[in-house]
Amino acid sequence: MNCPYCNKKMISGFVQGGREIFFTEQKHKWIFAATDKDVLLTRHNLTAPTCIAYHCPTCKKVLIDYASDCE
Repeated sequence: MNCPYCNKKMISGFVQGGREIFFTEQKHKWIFAATDKDVLLTRHNLTAPTCIAYHCPTCKKVLIDYASDCE
């Protein structure tokens, strides 16, 4: 995959976490779980949550397609 910012080749890999991985518009202070307003990026939180991701070392950006192969 090419970076949409600089058009250089991105490095394929994974984003992993110890719990759910989610996008939120409001920073959570104490609760580290997704709410109804958050976008859940992984489906399982009892195993190592994983999403396929692409990293651009030039732009320092990571792209995640949470519609495909996220666990």
